[in-house]
Amino acid sequence: MDLLRSRGHEVALFSMADPRGPATDYDRHFVPLADFKQKGGLAAKAGLALRAVYSTEARTRIAATIEDFRPDVAHVRNIYHHLSPSILWELKSHTVPVLYHINDFKLICPNYNLISSSGDICERCTGGRFWNVVREGCYAGGAAPSAVLAAEAYFHRWIATYEKCVNLILAPSQFAKQKLIENADRWVRDRIEVLAHFQNCPSQIVSYPGLDAPILYFGRLSAEKGVDDLLAAMQRLPELQLVVAGDGPRRAQLELLAKNLSLNNVTFVGHVSGAALDDLIAGSQFTVFPSRAYETMGKSILESYAQGRAVVASDLGSRRELVEEGQTGLLYKVKDVRQLSSVIAFLRDHPEQARKMGTAGRELVRERHSQEQHVQSLERIYETLIRAKKAEIQKSARSLLPASVRLSEPKRLSIALIGGRGVIGKYSGIESCYEEVGGRLAEMGHEVTAYCRRYFTPKTPEYRGMRIVRLPTIRTKHLDTLVHTLLSTIHACFSSCDVVHYHTLGPSLFSFLPRLFGKKTVVSVQGLDWQRKKWGEVAGRALKFCEWTSARLPNTTVVVSRVLQEYYRSRYAKGCTYVPNGTRIRKRRIGNYLQSMELTPDGYALFLGRFSPEKNCHLLIEAFERLDTPMKLVLAGGSSHTDDYVARLRRHRSDRIRILDWISGDALEEVLTNAAIFVLPSDLEGLSLALLDAMGAGVCVLASDVPENAEALGDTGFIFRRGDVDDLQRMLALLLGDPVLREKSGQLAQSRVRQNYLWEEAAKEMETVYFSLFALSQRTSATQKEAA
Repeated sequence: MDLLRSRGHEVALFSMADPRGPATDYDRHFVPLADFKQKGGLAAKAGLALRAVYSTEARTRIAATIEDFRPDVAHVRNIYHHLSPSILWELKSHTVPVLYHINDFKLICPNYNLISSSGDICERCTGGRFWNVVREGCYAGGAAPSAVLAAEAYFHRWIATYEKCVNLILAPSQFAKQKLIENADRWVRDRIEVLAHFQNCPSQIVSYPGLDAPILYFGRLSAEKGVDDLLAAMQRLPELQLVVAGDGPRRAQLELLAKNLSLNNVTFVGHVSGAALDDLIAGSQFTVFPSRAYETMGKSILESYAQGRAVVASDLGSRRELVEEGQTGLLYKVKDVRQLSSVIAFLRDHPEQARKMGTAGRELVRERHSQEQHVQSLERIYETLIRAKKAEIQKSARSLLPASVRLSEPKRLSIALIGGRGVIGKYSGIESCYEEVGGRLAEMGHEVTAYCRRYFTPKTPEYRGMRIVRLPTIRTKHLDTLVHTLLSTIHACFSSCDVVHYHTLGPSLFSFLPRLFGKKTVVSVQGLDWQRKKWGEVAGRALKFCEWTSARLPNTTVVVSRVLQEYYRSRYAKGCTYVPNGTRIRKRRIGNYLQSMELTPDGYALFLGRFSPEKNCHLLIEAFERLDTPMKLVLAGGSSHTDDYVARLRRHRSDRIRILDWISGDALEEVLTNAAIFVLPSDLEGLSLALLDAMGAGVCVLASDVPENAEALGDTGFIFRRGDVDDLQRMLALLLGDPVLREKSGQLAQSRVRQNYLWEEAAKEMETVYFSLFALSQRTSATQKEAA
């Protein structure tokens, strides 16, 4: 979870309450702790049994969590007993895609691991013959708990819980995948993927410890782990020491067996974990895993490889995928004690080969089981599930659209965009959204109308496939947006549009009007505009009221950052849809503009945007003027009803500091893609388009530590304390003096944009939002009819 959070994802935990766990924001929804092993009366035991099969309490509590957190996807694992599969039905009812991550074979074996009471392989329950868990007595808890396990398996197979609620099963090995396909229901075949566990490698490994070092077994001490076989093998190798690290139900019997076999060369050290376990592995010649069970994935083998130690393992199940015979370790026939002792003796007698195998195992981990590869694969799986969900919503919505909207030709919806100044002359993020999202929606077959201000947009009937409607306004600081939005809304109300999409807080004031005419309305919130320093007290209060209208008046509210999404959730109990702004991948542009401005590639720091007080351009200038650097500072932008502030900035123009007007087209591409760093020192942001553009251009970014900037950058850029000129100066000096660091940061930023912030994806997300409005209204209508 922490790894996903570090990459900019919002993650919440739902589980059974446990005082040993860290506190979370959703602890109040956790299922209370229940002891299934406690002694009690018949009624108490019956209650626990029912809870294990289908917990209504867990379903109610996860419903509250879903309402609070609004997940895009649910990654489910280890839900048995305390939560029960009932939660899968609640996730389905909220259309949350479910990724079911298996660590055992519970779907085909009520006893979890396909093992008998003796610890040997058992597949009697496969194919739905779950009664065998009672008949065979393989579950250590006794007949009654075994009957509950069988009942749970039959019940959820009968109501098709997993088939109907699970979108994808994630198996840790090809073997586990194949075993489920062979023995589970047919639906599994098309809904299962493999993602192996990851394993971090220490930066340095301890050198091979020599022949006096012991060999090591670590893991659970239970019948299926085959430690009995290992002890029998050690009887043949009295001169070799074995350390057994672990605990479990057979520890006492194993210690007694070692005593009866007079094994003075075997030491039991109990459960060991963390750094102490790493030290044990590093201090061994090699490790041994004599398991008699299939195992879904041998995580212990990866831990051994990470420390550069070869592995001896039984030739069964998933271990064949991890142990490359003769390359990273040796395999032996399960329960063949003679062969086990022989392969152990071989590695002991060939220490150089054991060392090379350990080195090869470490490389295998680095190449196939790295944390970075794992999380990237996980993100890809999440994205695939989310896209499939959105496609399903669109499909459902189209089938529910009114006949006037449900068209077979490419034009599917008629969409009006209101709130921006217009198109062609980009001024801020709103105008960019008009062009980039609106233009792509038009390419996707929708009829898009962009309402523009006459003074801003040249006279043209169409632009990038969008119909242009130019309307007048009163061009003053406080009336410009208000008047134009009102006129645009009136025009849209009497048009044939299906959806009216308002941008920013102010225009949301009118978002109820089109609804009176049977149209759907959407408000996109780019930021909390009332916080901007350019607004006086009265205007600020008015915009604060418009924050309320943005949450309450439209059919749905869209926000561009997770920070804003959480703000609306906590302040208004409003579940907003997250659709981030976008950008595109840019390559370095070579032209004549830089030369005309006496600038050189990688020779300047850059700011792009409005010159307004909350952008803190004055702070950037002050910090830069303190530096002794051959670099220059370029600020490109213009006034946003802040002429006095701009005039103060322009007094600092010099050979080192260039303050330019708005630039666009080739000039903008050239200035942006050749910058050494991009700096965003603002006190307030929503999701800065200029910051995303810089990231998409592969430019190193330095931004203030406002939450929205930190969210966008993830771990790909640099931040400084907002308003702190000394910290800004320090970071400027660091980055301007380190071209290698800048280049690496720029590459990471561009990769992050590819994954999260492309306009193509933003347009698809917005299309899903529009279609979901019609699906929701039809479902509500159907519910009302049923209630009547």
